Amino acid sequence: MLKPLLAAVLVLTSLAMPVFAASGAELAKTPAYELLEALDLRNVVPRPGLRVEPKAVRLDGSYSVRITLDAKPVSAPFAARGLGILQVELANIKVVSLQAFDLLYNEGRLIGVFPVFAADPGLKWEAVQPRFFDLSPYYLDVPRSGAPSETERWKEFAGVYAKDQEAIRSFVEERYKPLADSFPNFAPNRLPYRLHEVDAKTGRWDSYEFSPAVFGRSRSTGTILSSMEPDEFLRLFKEPAPGRFRTVIPTFPTVYALYSMTPAELAYLRQVSKKFELPSDAKILVVGPGTGVDTWIASLRTSRPVVAIGINPLEVANTRAAALIAGFEVRAVIGDNVADERGNPRLPGERFDLVLWSMPAVWPEGFPAGHAPSLTDFWDGDVGAVVLKRFSRALPGLLEPGGHALLWNVASIVNGKDIVAEILETADTGKKVLTVDVELFKRRSRPAEEWFKDRLYAVSRPR
Repeated sequence: MLKPLLAAVLVLTSLAMPVFAASGAELAKTPAYELLEALDLRNVVPRPGLRVEPKAVRLDGSYSVRITLDAKPVSAPFAARGLGILQVELANIKVVSLQAFDLLYNEGRLIGVFPVFAADPGLKWEAVQPRFFDLSPYYLDVPRSGAPSETERWKEFAGVYAKDQEAIRSFVEERYKPLADSFPNFAPNRLPYRLHEVDAKTGRWDSYEFSPAVFGRSRSTGTILSSMEPDEFLRLFKEPAPGRFRTVIPTFPTVYALYSMTPAELAYLRQVSKKFELPSDAKILVVGPGTGVDTWIASLRTSRPVVAIGINPLEVANTRAAALIAGFEVRAVIGDNVADERGNPRLPGERFDLVLWSMPAVWPEGFPAGHAPSLTDFWDGDVGAVVLKRFSRALPGLLEPGGHALLWNVASIVNGKDIVAEILETADTGKKVLTVDVELFKRRSRPAEEWFKDRLYAVSRPR
C-alpha cells in the first residue's frame, strides 16, 4: 500500500483533466472496439446518471478513474445493457448492488474494470462472487490468418500485453489482494483467443486456445498460455494450412465458446460446414452465436451476409469482432430467442434456408440455491424446455419451404420418448409440422452399449 502522503502526491485531482476517450480508426480495427461499445465504455464522460471522478495516476504510469452509476442493477441479466452489464457480472446482484467501478488505463487503453464495494461489515463475501473484467488482450488489429506479417504482429503485441498485465497485477495487489487470494474466479481464467481451422473437404473443425503471451520472448512459468505445449502451438500457428479455412477469434467475457468436449459438438460444427444442400446465395440465421465461430463457418457457404441473433450483448459484439477479423459480412442483433413470449418474430418477414443453434441444454431442474445470476446462465439451463418451445413454435415461420435447421441439445427422455425431438417435430402444437432426424453418438460399445446424452437434430420443413 502506498503511504498516505505519497498517495496524495500521486493522485491528480484537477477536474479539468479529461478522461481518456477511446476513439479513432486504429481502435475500430481491434476487437476492443466492439467490446467497449457493448459495455458503453468507449467514451467515458460525465453525463446524467453517471459521475466520473478525476484520474488517479499510479507509480507505473497507469491510472485509474472511478465511475459511479445512479441506476440500480436490473433484476434479470438478459435485460442488462451497457454499464448495467458490469453491475450484473462483477458481483452477485442478489447480494449486493454495485454502483461504482474503477477503470484501469495504461498508455490510454482501458485494460481493466473492477467493482467497488461499499463498506458493509455484514456482507457475506462467499455469496458475493466478485470478479473483474480484463480488457487488455483485445487491443490488437488482429491480422488475417496467413498474412505475411501475422506472427510478427502478434509478437509485437505480446510486449504491449505484458506491460498491461503487469499494471493489472500491480493494481490488484494494491487494491484487491484479499479478494484475489480468497476467490479463484476473481481474475479471468479463460484464454482470450482461439485459432480455428476447418478442413475444406471434410468439414472437420479444430480449435486451439491461446493467450497473446504465448508469442512473447519470455514466458511466465506456471502460466497456461495455450491449449497445447507453447512451442507446438507456435509451430502449428506458423505453418501453412493448405486445404483449410483458418481464422483467429477472440473470446469476450461471459461469452460461450464452443468446445470439443463431446462428439456431438464436434459434429455440429462439421455439419454447419457440410450438412444439407444449399444454394450459393443461401439465407442463413445463427441463433446464440457465442464467439461467432459457427457464424464464420456458415459464411463460407453463402454469398450473402449471415444473420445472427443473441441474447447476450457481448456475444453479439464478439460475433461482429469475429467478422471483422475473418473478413465476412454479418448482421448481428441482440434478441431473446427468435420470437418474444407472445410469438412475435424478432426478424419479422424474414425466412431462411438454414437456421443454426447450439442451444441451451434442456434441464429438468433449475440452478442451485445461492446461484449468482449472470449472462452465462444462457449457455445452458433451459428449465422445462421454455427456450426450446418458444423457438420451435416460431421455426416453421422462419424456414423457407424446403429449408432446414441444425440444432444441438441434450435429449430429455420421458416415457421412452425424446422430448426435444417431439417438441421440434410438432413445433409445440401437438401435431406433426416438421421432419426431424436425430443423430446419436456412442460412448462405447463394450461391455455394454452406452450413448452420450447430447444429440444433433436435423429439422426440415416440407416444400
